[in-house]
Amino acid sequence: MTAGPVGARAPVPFTIGPNGTLFDPKFGINPQIIATHSFSNAPPLDIIIVPGGTGDFVLDNQNNFTMEKFIAGRFGEAEYVLSVCTGATTLARAGVLKGRKATTNKSAWTWATDSRHGRDVQWVPNARWVEDGKVWTSSGVAAGMDMMYAFVGHYWGWEAANGTVNGIEYTPHADKHWDAFAVVHDVSKMGSDLPTMVKL
Repeated sequence: MTAGPVGARAPVPFTIGPNGTLFDPKFGINPQIIATHSFSNAPPLDIIIVPGGTGDFVLDNQNNFTMEKFIAGRFGEAEYVLSVCTGATTLARAGVLKGRKATTNKSAWTWATDSRHGRDVQWVPNARWVEDGKVWTSSGVAAGMDMMYAFVGHYWGWEAANGTVNGIEYTPHADKHWDAFAVVHDVSKMGSDLPTMVKL
């Protein structure tokens, strides 16, 4: 949101879900990157990638919608918008998933797909990642790596995509329909009060 160091650890304890389970992040590691711009002075962006993670719960607890306002304002000019994990919740709150198919982290499925985050989203419970026009969303963190492999192949070509995964010795799941964690977390049978769910 501002230029300078950006940490990966949630800055304060946060709660998840209707029972208010409290998580204290102080024991987590905190790798940082340096943001060169803030939301107020960011240049035009061709591709926007929205991460997920525990920070989403903190921002939700604080009713902080700064990221959503930025995404909504930049969505029209962006060529592609991608999210990883619970980053799809940020896209839903920004209104850019309305009428679109999307997926998200399966262990956080109930929280992430709650209609208070955004209505008229066609959540796909059994998908490693989902492509709907210029919006790509992935399930949990490792699924985000698989989605990025597919996206690099789509956007820059398969020579670049395969060169990258071969260089880092990573074997991606190339089938977006493969989603063992939809079964592990049983997201397709969590009750009739879930938002609209579709199959790919």
